[in-house]
Amino acid sequence: MKINPGLLLVAVVVVWSTNPIQAQNDMPVAVTLTTRLGDITGFRDNRNARIFYNIPYGKSPTGSRKFAKPEPFGKWTEQRNAMTPSPMCPQPKSEINEALGFKMEEDCLKLDIYTPVNIHVERKLPVMVWIHGGGYVAGGAVTYDGSALAKTGNVVVVTINYRLGLGGFLSFGDSIVKGNFGIWDQILALRWVKDNIVDYGGDPNEVAIFGESAGGMSVSLLSLIPFNRGLFKRAIMQSGVANSLFAFQYGPPELHRATGKLLGCPYQEVDPRTSLECMRQLNISTILNVTTAKAVESSSARLMFGPVLDGELFKRPIMEIFADDRSEELEFFRSLDVMVGTTDSDGSFLLRLGATFQSEYGYNISNEGLPHQVFCDVIIPSLSADYYNGNREVSNALCKTYGRANDQAENSRQAVKMLGDIFFLSPAVKTLTVHASNNTRAKSYQYVFSEWRLPFSFDANVLPPWFEGAGHATELIYLFFLESLKLVRPNITITATDYELATKMRTQWTNFGKYGNPNGLDPVREHWPSFESNGRRFLQLSKNNMTVGENYRGEHVNFVLNTVPNILRSTSSAAFFIKNHSPSLTVVLVVFIQKMSTGFCS
Repeated sequence: MKINPGLLLVAVVVVWSTNPIQAQNDMPVAVTLTTRLGDITGFRDNRNARIFYNIPYGKSPTGSRKFAKPEPFGKWTEQRNAMTPSPMCPQPKSEINEALGFKMEEDCLKLDIYTPVNIHVERKLPVMVWIHGGGYVAGGAVTYDGSALAKTGNVVVVTINYRLGLGGFLSFGDSIVKGNFGIWDQILALRWVKDNIVDYGGDPNEVAIFGESAGGMSVSLLSLIPFNRGLFKRAIMQSGVANSLFAFQYGPPELHRATGKLLGCPYQEVDPRTSLECMRQLNISTILNVTTAKAVESSSARLMFGPVLDGELFKRPIMEIFADDRSEELEFFRSLDVMVGTTDSDGSFLLRLGATFQSEYGYNISNEGLPHQVFCDVIIPSLSADYYNGNREVSNALCKTYGRANDQAENSRQAVKMLGDIFFLSPAVKTLTVHASNNTRAKSYQYVFSEWRLPFSFDANVLPPWFEGAGHATELIYLFFLESLKLVRPNITITATDYELATKMRTQWTNFGKYGNPNGLDPVREHWPSFESNGRRFLQLSKNNMTVGENYRGEHVNFVLNTVPNILRSTSSAAFFIKNHSPSLTVVLVVFIQKMSTGFCS
């Protein structure tokens, strides 16, 4: 079993946030507030943070509320104990989750709040709401500790749960089960923040939302829903945007009906209401066991879950919205300040993807890397089948652009770059370009995180020798977890420059949350310029030096955004996004992202 540090620590260091009381020798100091919803007791720890865990924003999504829009929780009648972290929403079992003692409950529409200790009644603080990643099928608020951000930026940090997998995204494609319940959960949580965060010292009129991977995609999607106006003013999208290939599903109803059949609730033979009621009667463990087992057994993308066109939240495909300058969705999006970024090796899921074929083709990706033949004859055609209608010309162009026949290590690195370019970087640049074009109302910012030498003495033992760059989710270590590393790895050497990078990034993130500008209000030595559609300036985040650049990987972004679609059009391919993916790459990708959310990559 290999552990990738950029993924492992997202989970392992949450020992700190799972039970910070035990992680500290000092006893916590209880903090009781009287709020409009009732009295609540959280605690103050020695990190200069006040923490309120497990606050319900929605009623338990069980019974008639299962596979339905969430309902506000309302008031509680007795003093609420907010010293125990919120449970995660139901999701496939994970060794890491079990080892760390994470709880899963259907009654999971909860959020956690972190504030500085020095809250003043007269001066409310800006609020930053974190939406976790995990491929829409895994993750939870409990895995992110907002204390460091709250303390560094003098902001209120809120981390939220939302329903996942079938529970969050079942869709029959009709008025009976429209889907997108997980997105509705996120919206209800934001409305709770708008109505109640003032009781915890937050300013309801100064809210920013941020998230990574599926969380970044969620942030991006929320920014395209006009009736969210007033719930937030700014948005940070980390390694995930709404136009990412796997952020949105355009044809899942028949797949979800098939899921109902697997669960013993046929759809076609009966009224859909009957099928829905049948599924509501099923134990969540049964649903998880059947859907997870089927996905693993068949390696089929047909059991994947995510946002869909529902005629209510999302009325047309994202790229149609982007192409319509007069759309109300785009008008709302361009009224928000946005920050969008990626890591320079976001395509690190190649490590898992490549491992699925190594027995058959006789190589070891953890040592020598990915052979050119496997890359061009297996990986690329799989990707083309999933997303480009199996177009051979696209496959040939991808191989020619990224393949390195005479250097297996470099071939492997280029494979990582290709996946990052297609799934993360190019969609991010497209999102930024659409936002920035002729926009005089709001600012756009781009970053590339490239700090790949993490503060571990065991890098060489867990990453292939050929691997370079910062893998998917690596920046989260510096935003959330750096101080916690020694709790789980006492021998780790964390340098002054590591702490300096963490402080800089936390300051930039919270500055953006407060002002819509990562530089803050005062001049800074390492100025982060805004992104403009013509120059495409960005800031490269690194320990050794933060540098400004232009048009990051511009030729490759142009290849993905323009050359590939032109090939598809010229060869009469039906669509860039296809309705029924072939199984191979999609399943590996989502399994990877699901594992990433809890930090485990085997």
